[in-house]
Amino acid sequence: MLQKGHASDGRAGHANVANWAKRRLGKGGLFADQVGAFAVPVNELLRDYMGRQQEKHWWLAVLVNPRGGCPNQGPVQEGVSVACLDSFARTGMRYKPPRRALKDGTIEAYSVEISSFSRSGFVALVGFRAQGDGSLGPLVDPRLSRLQFGHRIIKEPELDLKVRNYGDFGVPGVLEGTLEFAFDSSTRICGDYMLHYGGVAEYKPAIKLELRREPNQSQQQVSRLLAGYCGKEWELANPETPYKDSLIAGALQLADTPQQESAHDCGFFILEQVLRLLQLSPTALRSLAQRSTEDVAGLPWPAQREVVKRKKKLREVTADLFVAARRQGTGDVEVLLKQDEVLRKKLLLAMWEGPYFAKAVANLIGMDPGPLPEIPTLPKEEEAKKHEAEEESESDSSARSSSSHRSSSSASSSRSRKRKHEESRSRSRKRARKERKEGHGHRAERPARPPPPPSFTKEDLQGYPSKTLRNLCVQYKVLPPGMVERTDLLKALERLAIVKHAVPAGTAAAAKAVGDRLAGAARPDLPSFTTDDLDTMPISKLKMFCIQFGRLPSGSLEKSDLKKALAPLAKPSTKPKQAFSGNGTAAVHSHHHHKKRALPSFTATELDTMPISRLKSYCIQYGKMPHGPVERTDLVALLKPFAGAGVGAVGAPSVPGALGPGSAATATSFGSQASSAKPAEADSFVLEDLKTMSMKTLKTFCLKHKVMPHGPVEKCDLQKALVLMLLYHVVQGQSDATL
Repeated sequence: MLQKGHASDGRAGHANVANWAKRRLGKGGLFADQVGAFAVPVNELLRDYMGRQQEKHWWLAVLVNPRGGCPNQGPVQEGVSVACLDSFARTGMRYKPPRRALKDGTIEAYSVEISSFSRSGFVALVGFRAQGDGSLGPLVDPRLSRLQFGHRIIKEPELDLKVRNYGDFGVPGVLEGTLEFAFDSSTRICGDYMLHYGGVAEYKPAIKLELRREPNQSQQQVSRLLAGYCGKEWELANPETPYKDSLIAGALQLADTPQQESAHDCGFFILEQVLRLLQLSPTALRSLAQRSTEDVAGLPWPAQREVVKRKKKLREVTADLFVAARRQGTGDVEVLLKQDEVLRKKLLLAMWEGPYFAKAVANLIGMDPGPLPEIPTLPKEEEAKKHEAEEESESDSSARSSSSHRSSSSASSSRSRKRKHEESRSRSRKRARKERKEGHGHRAERPARPPPPPSFTKEDLQGYPSKTLRNLCVQYKVLPPGMVERTDLLKALERLAIVKHAVPAGTAAAAKAVGDRLAGAARPDLPSFTTDDLDTMPISKLKMFCIQFGRLPSGSLEKSDLKKALAPLAKPSTKPKQAFSGNGTAAVHSHHHHKKRALPSFTATELDTMPISRLKSYCIQYGKMPHGPVERTDLVALLKPFAGAGVGAVGAPSVPGALGPGSAATATSFGSQASSAKPAEADSFVLEDLKTMSMKTLKTFCLKHKVMPHGPVEKCDLQKALVLMLLYHVVQGQSDATL
C-alpha cells in the first residue's frame, strides 16, 4: 500500500495509509507502549542472476521497536531493527581467481576449479570446471562429489553440464557445468562449506566455500519505505521533534531462518512466523532490537515439518467449522466459537502448541517470562480421566460393603460372595471387551497393494499432461523432492517405461509382424481410421489420436508431423476408384491410390490480374507455397509452369474463371452431361443455374461439396469451383470418346 500511486518513498506513501495506525492501535499509534513491533508481508518478484523475471514470492518484514527512531531524552538510545524473515533466501558468491584443487593433491594435469557458489532456498549450486590431459584415463564422475556443512554431508548431487567430454586414456577431457545439492529445510545458509570433488580425498585439498548474505534491492527498498512511513507518522503527531529515518534504513537484519522445500508454502511460513511472534510481550519484542542477527536466527523459527503439521491441523479444524456452521445454521465464526467451547479449544490447539518460543526469547534476553498460558485440554480427555476415577472408587466401595455384609451373618456372607463373584465376572467381561477394542484399534493396517507394473512407454509419457505425470510419480513412489518441473517428472518416469518389443529386421515375417502390430493387432478400444480420414481430420483430432496410440512427436508440431506419425496405423481406403484408360475401358485402381482433389486451372494472363490472396491459395493447392514472406512476383513465377494447358488432377481441359457469354455453348453441353451423370436430387443444379444463383447459394453448394476456395472469394471463384466439380463428375461417368 505504501507504493500505491507510484509513491517515491515512505513519506510520500504515508498518504495511502494515513489513518491506519490510530484506527487499529489507538491514540498512541505505532509508538505506544503496548506496541513492540509490527509485521509487514512483502510480495517480491524473483529474478535470476541474469535479471530475468521468474515468479512471485512472499516474505515477512518485522519492524522491531518502531519508537527506537524517536528522540530519546534518556542516556541510552533505544534500539530499532528491520528483521527480514525470508523462507526462500537467495545469495551467491563468485570467486576470482577460482578455487582450485588437484587430483591426489599433486597432479597438475588433472585439476578442478570452482568459480561460483550460491544458495537458493534449500538448494546449493556449485559452478565448476574439471580438465585432464588423458594420462590417467577419463575424468571422474562429478556426481560422486560431497558437500559438507558442519556435521552434515550431502551426497548424490544433480549434474547439469555445459561441456561434456570425459576423455579417455590418451584423450584429453573437459567437464564444465553445475552441481546441485539439496539440503533439508533447517540447514542454515551462511557459513563455511567444504567441497570434496569426485569423492573424499579424490582431489586435494578439499575446497573451502564460504557464503555470506547481503541485502538485496527489494529488502533495502522495504527498509526505506518503513523508515519514511514511521518518520511521517511521528512528525504528524509531534511536529517539533524530528524522527531519525536513517536508524531504521540502516538496521536491516537478514536472519538465517529455515527454508521452504516447496514452491507454494511461503504464505504458510509467514503465518507460522507471525504465530510465534504473537507469543511475545511488547517488552520482549523491543528487547530483540538490541540483539545480533545470529541471536535472532538462533530462535526456534518454523521449518518445513512444522509447516506441514500446521497445514494438517488447519484442514481438520476447518472441516469442524464447516460441520458446526451447517449444524447451527450460521457462517459467523465468532458466533460459532461462543456457542461451542470444544470447537474454540480445537481452534486454539490448531493455532498454538504452547509458549516454547516465548521461553526461548526469555532465555536469550535473560528475562523472566512471567506466568504463561497453559495448553488447553479437550473435554473428551477430561471425561475419560473422570470415568477411570469413578470406576476405581466404585470398586473400593463394593469391596468395603461386601466385607461388612460378610461379618453380619453367614447368609448375607454367601449372598455377598455371590454378588462379588458376579461383579468380578462383569468387570472381567468389560475389561476383555475393552482390550479387544483397543487391540482392534491398534491392529496393524493391511499393507497397501503394490501398484500394477508400468504399461507406458517413453513415447506415451511425452503425450501425458503434467498432472498425470505427477500422479504416476506418486503411485510408483519416484516423485522427486522439492520444486519439480515437467522435465523432472519425465526423467523420473523414464526409468520405469517399458521398451517396445523389438522385431528382428531383414525377414518378411518381421515386416508382417510390424504391420500386424501397428494395424491389425490394435486394441479394440482404440479408434480406427483410414488414409483418406487423415487428410480431412482437424489437427486437434490428429493430436488426440497420437496421444491415444502413444505416438505424439516431441517439440513443436505441424499437421504433417501428426499425419506422418499416424500413417503406419491407418487402414487402407476401402473405396475403389474408377479411372478411364485411353481406349475407353474402365479400370479399378487399387485401394492405396488416394482420391485427388481437383486443382484450379488458369492462364498466364489471369495470373497478372489475379489478387494475391488467390495466388497464395493456388500455391497451397499445388504444393508450391514457399516459406517466409513472399512477394506477388514470387507467387506468379511459381504458378506459371501450371498455367495455359489447364493442369488438373484429372487432366480436364481448362475452364474460364467466369461464365461469360462466350462460354454459353460449352456450359450448356457440360451442363446436360453433368445433369445426366449426377443423380436427380432436390438440390441438384446444372451449369446454366450457376449464372442466376446468388452468392449465398453458391457458397452453400461449395461447402456441401467440399470445394470451397481458400481465402477471400468472389462470385466468379465460387462458380469456377462448382464448374470444376461438375467436370470431375463428368469425367468419372463418361469415357474420353463420349466427351
